[in-house]
Amino acid sequence: MKLHRNLALGIVEGLQHIFTDKVALRIELSRLLKQNRKWGSRDRRLLGQILLDCIRWKRTYAYLGEIKENNTHYNWKLLGVWLLLKGEELPNWEELKGLEKLAISLPLDLKTNERKIRHSIPDWLDESAVETFGEAEWEKEIKVLNTIAPLVIRVNDLKTTPEKLIKILNNKFEIQASKIKGYPSALLLKEHYKITDLDPYKKGFFEIQDANSQLVAQWADPKPGMKVIDACAGAGGKTLHMATLMENKGNIIALDNYDEKLTQLVKRANRNRVNIIQTHSSEKLEIFKLNMNKADVVLVDAPCSGLGVLRRNPAAKWHMNLNKIESLAFLQQKIIKKNASLVKKGGALVYATCSILKQENESQIEAFLKTPEGKRFSLEKEKTYLAHKTGFDGFYIARLIAQ
Repeated sequence: MKLHRNLALGIVEGLQHIFTDKVALRIELSRLLKQNRKWGSRDRRLLGQILLDCIRWKRTYAYLGEIKENNTHYNWKLLGVWLLLKGEELPNWEELKGLEKLAISLPLDLKTNERKIRHSIPDWLDESAVETFGEAEWEKEIKVLNTIAPLVIRVNDLKTTPEKLIKILNNKFEIQASKIKGYPSALLLKEHYKITDLDPYKKGFFEIQDANSQLVAQWADPKPGMKVIDACAGAGGKTLHMATLMENKGNIIALDNYDEKLTQLVKRANRNRVNIIQTHSSEKLEIFKLNMNKADVVLVDAPCSGLGVLRRNPAAKWHMNLNKIESLAFLQQKIIKKNASLVKKGGALVYATCSILKQENESQIEAFLKTPEGKRFSLEKEKTYLAHKTGFDGFYIARLIAQ
């Protein structure tokens, strides 16, 4: 494998933006590919692979390469260690000087028992997770969170069935998919395919959505004809799922702070043949006044650290810290209390995050139930779904009932 200089420059630039400027991996990867349209398919795949590996294994690579954070060519050195681990010859570039001694001592062995080094995680995350799960459970979880996530899709039951879609994917596109026990609308694809260009996707037969993410709408359990409010709708993955469970009958109000996300939701709804969704800014006070104590279900899919989806976005562990977790927890509590007033008597308030930390999950529900806004609610059930137990993303879901 020959790594040309231009691609290496792109990789290092990407790492700089992700580590220093806190840009999300997917956004940075998209920017680099648009900026360098002349790169071939091999280079584009290699860019994604190296970025993902260097982000995921940043601390491990730094340990192996004896690279200090203040090193002028820190990101170049990470790239150099990646090359050595792949058995590749180091290019004769000035930025990689000093790694020759590692090349002499190949293979590189990780001679440490420190979990934070072996699994490439910051100290604060290791300590917080041990406090939440205990060492044995956390060891299993972080091991899985450092692997590639499976590709799961959610069948749009308004347009087809899992059985029919399995046949379409296999017969027309030679894509193997299988049902997942306990996830009624989910299909697990055998390999990672580019599926958003497929005709069934364009016709709204399915959406890409992790299996545990699909459980959120199931916990909300909306029925046809209900009034449902999705308080943090984003681009609408869970909103659309709830609409299918409602058989496209009733009313869903999708709220979010970002207009561009709501615009994307509308496009997806049109593709999915869903017409019961209304979108509004979550800052629009009139919506809260008009719907006070009227919703059968309110879903709060709260902004969170994303530490349950490290397989998809490993940069989250480097972007987060305890201060940010504390700020997120404050915001989460504010959002829960604000939207709780929309739930009618006997209605359900569902709180969910793609985090696995207690500070963002169980502690939030405990705190909410002690507030004036939370006193009329009782906790029906809650659960943390872990990657090493389910095979899918880490999620927390709680379902509360208004008295």
